[in-house]
Amino acid sequence: MGVWNTEIKGNDTTLDIYSNFFEKYNNGGNQVWVSNEIKTEFADYFSDSDDRNNSLFGLALAQWETKSLEPEILIQVKEIIDNGTDLELWKELGADEKTIQERKSELQNFLKLISTEKPKAKRRVRPKFEFTTNEIVRIITTDRTKEFRVNEEFTNGKYIHTSGIMEWNSGGGAGIMYFNGQGKKVSAKWIDNNNLEIIHEPNLNFVKKENESFFRGNEVKIEYKTE
Repeated sequence: MGVWNTEIKGNDTTLDIYSNFFEKYNNGGNQVWVSNEIKTEFADYFSDSDDRNNSLFGLALAQWETKSLEPEILIQVKEIIDNGTDLELWKELGADEKTIQERKSELQNFLKLISTEKPKAKRRVRPKFEFTTNEIVRIITTDRTKEFRVNEEFTNGKYIHTSGIMEWNSGGGAGIMYFNGQGKKVSAKWIDNNNLEIIHEPNLNFVKKENESFFRGNEVKIEYKTE
């Protein structure tokens, strides 16, 4: 249980539950389905003596904000707060009296908050998708009719795959190879205007690996070699 402060969301566990709930909710999941997914995905949290309280707090807060607070979840949270079991856990973890009192106040305010139904459910926030690339290779034929590029591709900073794209200056384009593995070594060279050699490190996990590419009667032969 990584704790930063006495606030309800001031620890790793509560924030994990809360953030994952809203990730699914913002992607269109209804509240009942999302809650069941969270309970399954974080089953270890809910059954762990150190993490159970904060897990229930995170789920209760997310459910309250989406007007879907389950009565049994509210009962469990109320018991934890009324019985002082969360404060006892904090004492066992070495919290001093000042910290205990701050936590007690936070818990009481939290219980008061979720005991009154929220007027309106929190609006879904449509996830933002940012597509970025890291260019590894860009080579043009000597007659300047074609270009071959290799890019590592990312969504919201997360690596997706590495792609090899052939483009004709007359407007055509096609994906000729894809592989998985960020930071893998790959290079390429034009043997002539219609023959391309791709050099890569051994044992790449290719998803697509074309040996030729066409556009309007123009053909490119592709050969793969390992370093």
